[in-house]
Amino acid sequence: MSLPAVEASLDARPGPAARWPAYAIAGGVGLFCVVVGAMWVVDHVVHGRPIDGTAWIILGATLLRILTIGIALASVQAWGRALPNALVLTGLWGCAAAQIVYPATELVVKVAVLLGLLDLPPTGIGNMSATGWFNFSMAWLVFGVPGLLFVAAARSYVSRRGSAGWWPLVGTVAGTVLLFGIGWMIG
Repeated sequence: MSLPAVEASLDARPGPAARWPAYAIAGGVGLFCVVVGAMWVVDHVVHGRPIDGTAWIILGATLLRILTIGIALASVQAWGRALPNALVLTGLWGCAAAQIVYPATELVVKVAVLLGLLDLPPTGIGNMSATGWFNFSMAWLVFGVPGLLFVAAARSYVSRRGSAGWWPLVGTVAGTVLLFGIGWMIG
């Protein structure tokens, strides 16, 4: 059997159901980017509000989210086959880690606060009021759910395209380092 025939048979095995996580990422994260991007344009272009540090962070984060859509779609679209499997798989796992680590860390901290293991000020991650829990649930909606979808997309990609090797670990470490790097830069 020729290599294209093998690739076609691998792509045919799981069927369309295996592709839904990538399309769910594209739709959900895409909608989020459209809303945030439109609000950014209205604030800073239409209303002429100055572009301060927070505005740059929002713009940069939105552009990174658009990049994650491209990575997800590369795992299911024909044009993505032109990319090395290792690159796509590393990107999928990197996106998963970068988006899951934050809400998962917040979950651990909130449980530790509830159990009395940590004593934090009632702001930010230590906010145990209704506002704090609302923000926590939004972190899971905006980051955690897409992160879990990236895990599903990565697993589907491996089932369709072949062996994973070290790339899931490389992507997970890279995504986590990127997240902490962005957090450090934001400050």
